[in-house]
Amino acid sequence: MFKNKKNEKTNNINNDKIKEQKNVLMDEGEKKERKIMKRIALVCALVAVVGGSFYGGMSYGRLLPASHRYYSNSQVYATVGDTDITGKDIKSVMEPIFYSNGLQKLTDSQISTYESTMLEYLVNIEVLYKEAKESNVEVTDDQVNENYETTISNINSQYNLSEEEYFEKFNLTEEKLKQRIKKELMGAKYLEEYSNVSEDEARNYFEKNKNDYKQIRASHILISNYDSNNKEVSDKKKAENKKTAEEVLKLALDGEDFTTLAKEYSDDSSASKGGDLGYFTQDEMVSAFSKAAFSLKTGEIYNKVVETSSGYHIIKKTGEKDQDFDDVKDDLIKTLESTKQSTLMQDLYTKYDVQIKNQ
Repeated sequence: MFKNKKNEKTNNINNDKIKEQKNVLMDEGEKKERKIMKRIALVCALVAVVGGSFYGGMSYGRLLPASHRYYSNSQVYATVGDTDITGKDIKSVMEPIFYSNGLQKLTDSQISTYESTMLEYLVNIEVLYKEAKESNVEVTDDQVNENYETTISNINSQYNLSEEEYFEKFNLTEEKLKQRIKKELMGAKYLEEYSNVSEDEARNYFEKNKNDYKQIRASHILISNYDSNNKEVSDKKKAENKKTAEEVLKLALDGEDFTTLAKEYSDDSSASKGGDLGYFTQDEMVSAFSKAAFSLKTGEIYNKVVETSSGYHIIKKTGEKDQDFDDVKDDLIKTLESTKQSTLMQDLYTKYDVQIKNQ
């Protein structure tokens, strides 16, 4: 028989590979795919030059910026139909960032990340503005003026610069700033109108995809393939871990109490709760784990050890329930709106033949 692991358990049971149970078992590829589906690069902060996220925490360093990069005004960074995004445009959004960071020295990698983000921002604004204009979206002078005043207020409080000082430092005028705000407002309005999802739409989607919202409850015993320093163990140790997991599985299948086994052998933070993971949907777990768990009847233990990036799992299904529409309505509407936005941006990139130039 194998050694009792009670006193040999991994101390760091909350390592990066075994974090929160309902996201633990989702591998990096699936996480990335979900982020992409939910991601819209448009910064609809309704302020010009730099979105609100660049304002926060920038109250120091009002001298010459420690970081800078030269941009040729005529160099083309991207094209959106017949419109060029040039070095002059990049400069207009990057210089406030350099200034905001003050005396902090940004690395080349950090600067390049800012550049990439702001280039995408400029391209998306242009794409949405073109489509909004073609769709006859309108914003009023009052809306532009209201957002202009908000922008100036932010500049005053966060940059510690007056309107005139800001314009002089970044080669702007009131007219230019209002033009930018108007483009952002038009793009944001078009995006909002296009991607709006009604409750009826969401309910209809839910009714057609009810199985995706079914939840089960499960417990597991994890034999982790990571040590107390969160480092992956050797292949030899993995083989030993697999053998241990198979022997623990045999005990469970032979009728030993699953909760007791989890408390004694599991390397996961759920061990203290007898391995209980609570309720989850099929797409909340990594596919190998989910496939095994959802194939079980309530009270049944999966008859094989399941391997994931975290290690080896023994799985027992302990319950199941159907969710009501009201349980998922808010998150579902947000998800469907994000999906609409993602699809829209892909379509508009094609329609306006967006080309990002290699620099």
